[in-house]
Amino acid sequence: MQPELFVIAPFDSEFQPVREAVHQVALEAGFSVAPPNPYSSGSLRASFILERILKADVIVADLSGQNSDVMYELGYAHSYRKPTILLYNRNSDDYKLPNDLAGILYIFYDLENLSELTEEVRFRIQPMALRWSA
Repeated sequence: MQPELFVIAPFDSEFQPVREAVHQVALEAGFSVAPPNPYSSGSLRASFILERILKADVIVADLSGQNSDVMYELGYAHSYRKPTILLYNRNSDDYKLPNDLAGILYIFYDLENLSELTEEVRFRIQPMALRWSA
């Protein structure tokens, strides 16, 4: 059985290239990737996301802009001690990291050059994929 990776990020279109880049790296490393959320809003969407977090083996969360939904979902993932990889756009308008998350390792990325992001995510998830395949 393949390990599953789930990406937590705002639903804004500007985050789509990051989500796609992480998904591609995850698939190459042997992870399955959670399907896109079929619900546009409301409690069904929230339930879908929380269920995917519970099922996922690894969470990648983009904290750029410090979206309140993303912060809540990350807290939920942390409450279940899910391994997390945190992303942050170095050109974000709100570049101050939250105090409670400031000591955690981040991958900083630039939307103009996602190759650094993909290499760093690959470096972090390949050992995890090996752990589940052993």
